[in-house]
Amino acid sequence: MHALPPMLLAILLCGCSTAGSRAPAAHDMPPPHAFDASTPLQDRHGPAPQAFFEMLQLRDAASRTLTNSERHKLAAALGHLTPLQRRVLTQHLRSISFVEGMPNNALTYPDETDRSEKRFHITIRAGVLNETVSELITRKERSCADAAGSSLELSIDAGHMDALVYVLLHEATHIVDSSLGFTAEASARYEPARPFTEGIWEDRLHAVAAYRSDILDTTCWRERGKTVPLDKTPSVYAALSQTPFASLYGSNNWHDDIAELVAWYTLTQVLHQPYRIELRDQGNLVYSYEPMNSPLVRSRFVHLQQFFAG
Repeated sequence: MHALPPMLLAILLCGCSTAGSRAPAAHDMPPPHAFDASTPLQDRHGPAPQAFFEMLQLRDAASRTLTNSERHKLAAALGHLTPLQRRVLTQHLRSISFVEGMPNNALTYPDETDRSEKRFHITIRAGVLNETVSELITRKERSCADAAGSSLELSIDAGHMDALVYVLLHEATHIVDSSLGFTAEASARYEPARPFTEGIWEDRLHAVAAYRSDILDTTCWRERGKTVPLDKTPSVYAALSQTPFASLYGSNNWHDDIAELVAWYTLTQVLHQPYRIELRDQGNLVYSYEPMNSPLVRSRFVHLQQFFAG
C-alpha cells in the first residue's frame, strides 16, 4: 500500500481501519491537467484520483457525482472557511471528491502528478453530505466507547449545521499546516518549534508530561489504543478537560490538534454553534463538558487570529 508522508498519516477522521485487500478494477479520472488557481474552490469537485483507491486498497468503493443541491451544499460549506484557508486552498487544493464506501470520514493527501508544487486532494465519505455536525461527531465519539452493559448514553451537541462544514474546516487546516508549516518544519525530528506546539507537544505524537494521562493514552485513535467502556468515559473527558486540546481526536497528534482547534473555534466563536459533550443515564444528564470554554483551550485562541486576518 502506498505510504503517506508522516505529516498526513493521522488525517483519517474516525480512526477506522480500511477494509478490503485490493483496489477496484477501475476508477476513471480525467488525465491530469494544468493547475488553474483561478478555478473557484466549489468547481474543483470531481472523481477521486485512482491513487486514492490504490492507497487505501478499498473494496467496492466508488466516486459519487453530486446532485445540484449537493453542489450548493458544498459551495455553502466552503463559504465558511477562514480567510487564510481560502487563500491557501486557492493555491494548493487540486480537487475535492466524495466516495461511497469509505470507512472513514475524510482524507487529505498530496497530489502525485506534480511534485514541483504542494497540491492536495480532499476526499470525503459521501454520507457526510446527509449528516449534521452533531450527528457526525456523536457517531465518531461513540465509536471509541464500548456501550455493552452500560446505561449511559454519549452524545455531542454541536448544532444543526451540515457536517460538511466541520469536515472542510478540519481538512483545510491540514492543507494550511502542510503548506505553511504551522506546527513544525518538515524534518526527520519534527521538533515542536511553533506557537501551536511549543510547550504542548514533545514531538508529533506525544504531548508534554503535564498534558499526558494513562486514560487518554488508551483512547481508540492512539497508536495502541482501544475502545473504552462507556462507564469510564466521564474519566476520559475529565482528563481531557485538564489539557489544552479541543477534542479527544485533537489530543492524538499535533496535526489533528491544530485542525480540531481551528474547526471548533470557527464553529463556536465565529458561527456561534454549541459544542457540548454530554453523558446521560436514562435521560438524566450526569456529565457535561464544553471544551471551548476551558481556560487552557481558550489560552490558545490568540494563535488562531492569523486564520481570520483579511
